[in-house]
Amino acid sequence: MKPRNTIFLFLCIALAACGGVTPIPVTNTPTSNVATQTITPSPTHAPTVGPFHWETPTPETLAGYPTALMPVETDPFAKNVPVKLQEMSVQQLYIGKYILRNWCKDDEAIKSYCAITISSLGEEQVEVWGFPVLLAAETGTDLTGRGYPNIVTVSGNGNAGAEIRVFEAGNTLREIMDVWSRDFVHFENLNDDQSYEFIANVKIWSQFSYCQAGGIPLVYEYDSEFGYINKTSKYKEVLSPNIQWGIDNLASYKLENPNTEVPLCRVYHLVTAYLVTGQKEQAWNILDENYSPEKAAEYKAGFLSDLGSLVP
Repeated sequence: MKPRNTIFLFLCIALAACGGVTPIPVTNTPTSNVATQTITPSPTHAPTVGPFHWETPTPETLAGYPTALMPVETDPFAKNVPVKLQEMSVQQLYIGKYILRNWCKDDEAIKSYCAITISSLGEEQVEVWGFPVLLAAETGTDLTGRGYPNIVTVSGNGNAGAEIRVFEAGNTLREIMDVWSRDFVHFENLNDDQSYEFIANVKIWSQFSYCQAGGIPLVYEYDSEFGYINKTSKYKEVLSPNIQWGIDNLASYKLENPNTEVPLCRVYHLVTAYLVTGQKEQAWNILDENYSPEKAAEYKAGFLSDLGSLVP
């Protein structure tokens, strides 16, 4: 195995480990010994334990697959720097009727700026960019219970965390999730149904104060019509540790400083956790109990502005 193969596989394993991914059923790997074999997309009827990655024959040698096109960057950044096809196991990956390729800028200074292309006959090629962009270990698994494998990409972007995108590789390619998370990939079956929930880890920076709420989990649930949507209020127990930490932190401050107004940053995490789980009454009680009516009203408006659509 080439050194870069080993590095890529290590990165994929590390991504899964960071997210604490629950083992998920995966598709069997189609293989071919002849150039004329035709592979057609099919539901994953017989999953096996996984997830894992495949090393398979180059898809272009199989009938029914296109040749991947070199990605065209639309972002002005390094637009004129050419890309180079990477020689790693992801090159050999194909999911259903789709072939996946990994390309990176052919420049030592920005070689981590890469793209993954998803190609199929009769469909426009999809290109996913990142610093870098990788396939998560869940690629090839059926995350939704619909019987088709999913393609999961992870696009790095420095301190902003990673953009996690999920595509359903059925008869047509359908994007079903586009979520940012400070952790990488964390899918977990929280309600024992056929689909896996995605747990994002976000940091909320306040726009009306100097406060922040770090390590806030948001739960996204699969919906057959809309794809993955925020359903954190349905899974309040996921944020129970955050809420308890906030309660203890507030009580500790008030015990040590009985005659001092509680700094807003002492309650910011707690109020945020209450709001994203749909517990607005509890959130407003914290503000009403610790601040004047004028300040409480100001802070309530500020929280709603900070969190926006995250508040159900």
